[in-house]
Amino acid sequence: MSTRPSPRNVLGTTKSADTSDPGPVSSNRGSGVRRITSPSPLSPPSDTLAAALTFLEGVASRRMCREELRSWIDRNLVHPGYMARPWRIQEPLFGALPNDKHCSAFLPEVPPTDETAAILVRTRARVVGHLRGLIQSPVDDRFLSAAIFAGRVRRVVVGEEMQWVPRPRSHDILSDIVTSLFVSDILGRREFYAQNLCVCDTCGRVRFEIEPPQRNKCFFC
Repeated sequence: MSTRPSPRNVLGTTKSADTSDPGPVSSNRGSGVRRITSPSPLSPPSDTLAAALTFLEGVASRRMCREELRSWIDRNLVHPGYMARPWRIQEPLFGALPNDKHCSAFLPEVPPTDETAAILVRTRARVVGHLRGLIQSPVDDRFLSAAIFAGRVRRVVVGEEMQWVPRPRSHDILSDIVTSLFVSDILGRREFYAQNLCVCDTCGRVRFEIEPPQRNKCFFC
């Protein structure tokens, strides 16, 4: 998914919704008409979802570096008004957080020696681990409640609607900051994630598909 332009400050603007909806596919048989409704295409991702996916893909492809991380935070969190610019980026070592045992599978076999790269892979592993819980049976969505109770997402009036927006604090760990982008999007359209979210158990790739045959595998694995 390509990087989107800087999102507008949602705390003061109204976001337009995509209303494109292709008509049903029909095929003629005899004197009757059989109408076959094709699955609706996935709508374009929200600004917050696009930003979160860009982070995960940037880390997985090793394109994300210290300067790119700073730019990503400014572009997707600071400029839209979601949070103040953090003066330090931090992410605890694995084993320090309760849910780490469910996220360790998404760590690389050989940890990076560079400090920034090590922070990034730990962050990605934790975020992917949270999302993986949404497609488990039973579903594990405790990270949603954790973000709400910690105040990392809030409901605000946008135009004439109430919407969830990310509100992480500048001293939050990086995985909580990135997760807040996903949480604000999930809370606004939970059914979309329930039907289309896919997380590869092998590489941790996160994607969305219409009627996916397998939700825990990807094409590359």
